[in-house]
Amino acid sequence: MKRTLAEILADFDKPIEPQYISQKPVFSKKQESGKVGYVAWHTLCRLLNKHTNGYWEWRLRTQFMGDRTVIEGSLTIHGSDGSLTREATGNEESDVDGYGDPSSNAEAMALRRCCAKFGLGLSLWEKAKSSNSAPKSNGFVKQPAAVPATNGNGESKGTLTREEWERKFKKSQSSDFLDDDEPSMIRSEYLQ
Repeated sequence: MKRTLAEILADFDKPIEPQYISQKPVFSKKQESGKVGYVAWHTLCRLLNKHTNGYWEWRLRTQFMGDRTVIEGSLTIHGSDGSLTREATGNEESDVDGYGDPSSNAEAMALRRCCAKFGLGLSLWEKAKSSNSAPKSNGFVKQPAAVPATNGNGESKGTLTREEWERKFKKSQSSDFLDDDEPSMIRSEYLQ
């Protein structure tokens, strides 16, 4: 039986249980500098099956850019009330000398990124913070929000601000949009 998208996404937002998380080394200047947690592609498939009851699709396109293999992946989850799609890329050197081959490594990367865009495994992408030290800077300086140029009617030229989008589109939005922070990508052919 299909679950609702809200139920599926709520499960995706929960941290992945430790038994599903593997560790791999991280290298800096060709020397191991630590380990990072990750979820293998086949484990993500099992988690997708578990949370969606098997109602998901994975599509990909392969490109070759110079010495890199690039996979564009598209993950769609189907709920009883619609479908959502997220897309991401993965890439690998075409002459990979480590584990796996360029296509499977790039595909696994794209799948992990698509899952993270749904919330599944997203916490693994965040850097661990030590409880006894102050947060470290990631090198980015927080910039104040840009004030868009307006067309004289209080609307920005070109890109809409969050407030403008909500004024124009959110009022007419039906319950098809589940996430108040992001427009849904529900495909109409899956609505009943």
